[in-house]
Amino acid sequence: MKKWFFLLMLVLLWIQPLSADTSSSTAAQGTPKGSITDPSYKFDPVIEGDVVTHEFTITNSGTAPLKILKVQAG
Repeated sequence: MKKWFFLLMLVLLWIQPLSADTSSSTAAQGTPKGSITDPSYKFDPVIEGDVVTHEFTITNSGTAPLKILKVQAG
């Protein structure tokens, strides 16, 4: 009896997320659109060990919040 109850609970928990309509909620929230004014920057030669910085301006021209999850130097 306990096995059947456990299996039934697993099936119900698995089916519930599949039945949710996520397409309409995504459309209602909009889409983020990130844009960078100057996407590249060439540094002048520096002495090894010096710290150099440059700020990149990223703007969100979309209609949903923009989440930046990872930044990588190229």
